[in-house]
Amino acid sequence: MPLWEKLLFPALAGLVVGPIIHFWAREVKGHGVPEIMEALVVRGGRIRARLTVIQMLVSAICIGSGSSVGREGPIVMIGSSAGSMVGQLLRVPQERLRTFVGCGAAAGIAATFNAPIAGVLFAVEILLSDFRLERFSPIVLSSVTATTVARKYLGDFPALKAPSYSLVSLHEYSFYLLLGVIAGLIGVLFIEVLYRSEDLFARLPLPEYLHPFIGGIIMGGFLVGVPYVFGVGYGTVNQALLGQLPAKLLFALIFLKILATSIVLGAGHSGGVFAPSLYIGAMTGGFVGSVAHALFPSLTASPGAYALVGMGAVVAATTHGPITAILIIFELTGDYSIILPLMLSCIVSTFISTYLKRGSIYTVKLERRGLSLRRGWEETLLKSARVKEIMHRDFPSVPEDLPREKILSVFERAPHSYILVLDSRGELSGLISFHDLRRVLFSEKPFTARDIATRKVVTVTPEDDLFTALSRMARLGVSQLPVVATEGSRRVVGMISLKDIMAFQERELAKRYLPGVRET
Repeated sequence: MPLWEKLLFPALAGLVVGPIIHFWAREVKGHGVPEIMEALVVRGGRIRARLTVIQMLVSAICIGSGSSVGREGPIVMIGSSAGSMVGQLLRVPQERLRTFVGCGAAAGIAATFNAPIAGVLFAVEILLSDFRLERFSPIVLSSVTATTVARKYLGDFPALKAPSYSLVSLHEYSFYLLLGVIAGLIGVLFIEVLYRSEDLFARLPLPEYLHPFIGGIIMGGFLVGVPYVFGVGYGTVNQALLGQLPAKLLFALIFLKILATSIVLGAGHSGGVFAPSLYIGAMTGGFVGSVAHALFPSLTASPGAYALVGMGAVVAATTHGPITAILIIFELTGDYSIILPLMLSCIVSTFISTYLKRGSIYTVKLERRGLSLRRGWEETLLKSARVKEIMHRDFPSVPEDLPREKILSVFERAPHSYILVLDSRGELSGLISFHDLRRVLFSEKPFTARDIATRKVVTVTPEDDLFTALSRMARLGVSQLPVVATEGSRRVVGMISLKDIMAFQERELAKRYLPGVRET
């Protein structure tokens, strides 16, 4: 290709996709899978239908222009949004809608990679984290159907062409163990560099829709100097599997691919991280295999065998999904002979990665937004909703100088078990509960609201999440909290109760499991 095409095409692609993503579909920015996870957890699987078409267009432009991204992220988004659209049209309950999303994702992976088992496991292990039979069965059916259709039109052959490998000696297990450790470290490095790149582009003093253009210019420079990082990269992976790349180049491509992929995804290009993880793993394994084979030629297989195992090990390290990684390598190559070293390296790399990094390459993005998939569903639900969504804006209050008889009258009419005490400026000065009133109820000494109110009042703000409100109630042993305008303010804008939070949680639970339940 002429030099100007290598430099220009990725930049032009960024110039086209930047405004599309920024103004019409921000969910397709980056690698896409975290957005699907967020939709599953926060919105019960509701995904906008337009994403199916926009993701198809944007990812095709990015991958076709040479951006160092993969196909799995876009196909997961396309399949998931299609599944969600069908589920919403059928008006299924939210819990079943999540299954529809999983079916779409599994079908996309299965059809694209000719890997029906890996498609199923990607959906249930990584997206849904749910192996229940009622979830598993329809996803299997969807994956099988998609694979059958794809094979009809695309043919039935492995996505990667690798020669058959075998274990030369039992001593090789020690090298595969070492490969697992190195792959775990490389996987953590990839996650770190990717999100540091996102942070770097976020700080640029430019409109966000121009970031993909800048990333495309840098990607063009990579294509001029290192054409091996072009696009999805399966051609280079096949060369590594066949042992056709020298050790120094394999070592350099590990870090060049990490940089190229991190830059374009951090800039906002649309594409997956699964194929880059396979690529980085192949280079890592190929390098380790080259060194091991050079030192111990009679005890080790060719570097290609290590490249194959390295692919699975780095995928397992980045996704924290060792089962999916093991089976997708098997399905991508159709080679069972290397399964035992593959299992060893994948488990070791996952252990290293999870020990050093709390989240996977997908979940780190969600945790940076305050959404942790490690928590239970109830906690995640409460952390995703704000106090202002369910608080009551009418609340009983009394002035500080209100006498005893009138306080009793207010309690008789109040729907709450607490009454707020306001000062002359209308700001919160205290709170009266039944307990406070009971202490002086039979006293003959006159008193005012100021005399019996509890002065140290714990509050929440409208922007606090419901989990924060519930935690403060539990810590104090109370069932209601005043809501103030901002942190540190004493201006009361509402009241939230334990009953309100429980009603919200029950409503969301009903929407998940019962058909026909809608927002009120």
